[in-house]
Amino acid sequence: MDVCWSESQLKRSCYRGNGFEAHAHDIQLSAPIEMDQLLETLLQNSDSQVLAESLERLLDKQASDRDKNMFLEKSLDFGCHLQEAANKLTRQRATHHNYIVWPLTYDLTVKVFSLLGTQSLCYAAATCTMFYKLSVDPACYADVDLTTRGVSNMTVLKMVQRAGQCFRSLKLGILPQRSKKSNGSLTFFDYNVDITPKSADSLDKSWQYRHSNRDKKLFCLTRSCLDTLSLENGAAGSLLKTLHLFNIDEMDNKALCKALSFCPSLADLEVVGLHIQLRSLLNCLSSHCHHLERLCCQSSKTGRTEGLKSRTCVQLVSGCPNLSSLALRGFKLNDQKVNVLLKGFHNLKLVDFSTSPVTGTFLRTLTDGGNEPPLEILILRDSTRLKEAEVEKFLFTLSAGECKCLRYLDISNKDGLAAANWFERYRNPCGEGIARLQSERPQLHLVAEFLTERSESESMLSSFDDSDDSGALRISLQSSDISTSEFSSDSSYSSNTSSDDDEIGSNAWNPAYQEFML
Repeated sequence: MDVCWSESQLKRSCYRGNGFEAHAHDIQLSAPIEMDQLLETLLQNSDSQVLAESLERLLDKQASDRDKNMFLEKSLDFGCHLQEAANKLTRQRATHHNYIVWPLTYDLTVKVFSLLGTQSLCYAAATCTMFYKLSVDPACYADVDLTTRGVSNMTVLKMVQRAGQCFRSLKLGILPQRSKKSNGSLTFFDYNVDITPKSADSLDKSWQYRHSNRDKKLFCLTRSCLDTLSLENGAAGSLLKTLHLFNIDEMDNKALCKALSFCPSLADLEVVGLHIQLRSLLNCLSSHCHHLERLCCQSSKTGRTEGLKSRTCVQLVSGCPNLSSLALRGFKLNDQKVNVLLKGFHNLKLVDFSTSPVTGTFLRTLTDGGNEPPLEILILRDSTRLKEAEVEKFLFTLSAGECKCLRYLDISNKDGLAAANWFERYRNPCGEGIARLQSERPQLHLVAEFLTERSESESMLSSFDDSDDSGALRISLQSSDISTSEFSSDSSYSSNTSSDDDEIGSNAWNPAYQEFML
């Protein structure tokens, strides 16, 4: 018999105390208790045949087809809800079990996760709930490395937001293909070093391949991918210490300089394969990044002509006095501007002017004067106008004991060194200087890769033939106490910056990885 409560009775019951409230509470509690008893009964009699017969009898009791369809839909919904609840409880129990048996503490696990790359961290987070909760700690995202395919601007924003106040490093883009070279006890990692002459057509083909439509669909970063550094008055940019950008097609001067203007603490900048102007970049660094210690800038296309003024070099010297590593590859630099840089920076330990049209007269700056420069690594690979006479003179001064800090020198050139009249090329240059340096300073590691002497007709044919470099002559002075880890990425240069689809980002389309990233 249903009980009907009038408004006056409800008011009187409230005035009489908590009797009505207690009755309502009992009614609320009765529903969960009945549900628990119902589920317990169903689980105790979980025979599929019995359940099917019972469900069929209840279906037959329905009056119309519409009621029967609704009954079946409710049955299916009930089964789905029950399965979801059971799966959730299973995951919770598994997470609890993982916390019990996991041998590392929370802080130590976060420390281990912070040593992983960003992609590996995302894979670990997709493994289980416990790893996911541990992987969202801001300390795990201090160094954000997204140098793979399938990365979008939103992914960059999400990773930087997760880092919070721990944000220190950001790497974006597609790395150039790297090949491994072994030389005795030393191992080098080069960026597709090929000293065989190539025609302009072959270079254009590689350039077009890297800009194919398929690559554009896979690679989603745009010119606004660094806008996250300027959000909230540059909160993230003020924390950034390291910024590496590789082959981002849509990045331009305005977008890059805007991002750098919010990075006053930047100490390490590497820009490879971007369509930017060197003069604009150096002016921006001189104005905003006064703590810069390492600068590596590689042109998007070899032989790019750009008017870099000496005033820009002077401003860079005054604006970034702590610079100790300088690599400007593929830009039009002359000896006068290089002299300004070498004389201005007193802490330079690494210099790389690969493919620049320097003649080598700036080498006299390293040996003239009273103060000996602290330069340890000098790379002049494929410098188009490097003279054989200047290089040999420099080698003799090194043999005499000058530049005592220098321990690595690369003078390789696929076309050989230039003669005094500019019309001849020495294919096997500086033989006497190399031999003397080998005997006087065996601890200095010299890399001198040149083509063997060939006829003019063979040289013209080889420029249109991508043959192997089996005819190359490699002269190398080895040293067991040289660590190549400091300059393995800067020791060589190649104009072919195409990426390898099979080696880079092949796992970027894992569903669990994408779900965690996005």
